[in-house]
Amino acid sequence: MGHGSLKQIIERVGASGVPEMEIIKRAGRSGPRLGLFPSSFNPTTVAHVELIGRAAREFSLDETLAIAGKANADKASYDCPLEDRLEMLVSTFSGDDRISVGLSSHPYFPDMLDALARSYTGDREFYFIVGFDTFERVLDPEDCYRAKYHRKFDSRRHALEYLFSKSNFVVAARAGAGLGHTRALIEGEAGLLEGRVHFLDLPAEIAERSATEVRHRLREGLSIIGLVPAEVEQYIDRRGLYKTGGAQGKSC
Repeated sequence: MGHGSLKQIIERVGASGVPEMEIIKRAGRSGPRLGLFPSSFNPTTVAHVELIGRAAREFSLDETLAIAGKANADKASYDCPLEDRLEMLVSTFSGDDRISVGLSSHPYFPDMLDALARSYTGDREFYFIVGFDTFERVLDPEDCYRAKYHRKFDSRRHALEYLFSKSNFVVAARAGAGLGHTRALIEGEAGLLEGRVHFLDLPAEIAERSATEVRHRLREGLSIIGLVPAEVEQYIDRRGLYKTGGAQGKSC
C-alpha cells in the first residue's frame, strides 16, 4: 500500500469525531481470542515482533491486531510520519496470516474498545498487550486521562469497570522488571482487575532492542542490523528516516 492510499486513510479515520478502527491489513484467519497491540511503531522492531509472537503462543490468541494511532495520549508529534510507520508495520507482517494491522482514531483504551466493536462482530475476547508503564497509565491513578475519553464516565472507577469488563491485559515485563509494582497496582484496585491481568516475561536481550535505541543509533550513524526486521531496515535506508531529533513526550 502506497503513501497516497495511506494518507487518504489517515485523513478519513476519525474525521467524524467518533472512535474508529480502520483495518489496513486483515489476517487470513481469525477466532474468538483477539490480541491487541497498540504501539507507536516508531519504527517497528524485532522486540515488537517477538512480543506479539510470545503473547499469541502463551495465551492461544487466534489473531493479533497491531494498532498504530492517529493520535497519541502523551506525544504531540513524531519525527517519522504516520504513513511511513504504517508502511513499515504492514511490510513487517505482510506474510503472516495471524497478524492484522489497524489504525485507531483515538489513543485511549475505552475508546478503542468502542471502535473495535464495530470492526469485529460476534463474540470476542480481547487481550491488550502492553508494557507495565502503559499499564500504569491505563489505570490512571491520578485520574488525568478520563476527561479526554470520547466515551464519558462519571468516575475513574466507572471507566476502569467498563474497560476491564470487556478486555484482558497481558503485561509484558522486561526480565521481570516492574512485576512487583504492577502487582501492587492490581492489589490497590480492590478486586476490580481480578482474573483480567496476566503477565508475560520478555527476555532482556529482546526488550533492549527498543525503538528508542534504533532511533539513537540511526542518528549516530550506527548499524541497526538485528534490531529491526530486514524490511524495516531497508525502508528506513531508502527513505532516509530518523536522521534528526524527534519530538519530546509530554505528560498529562
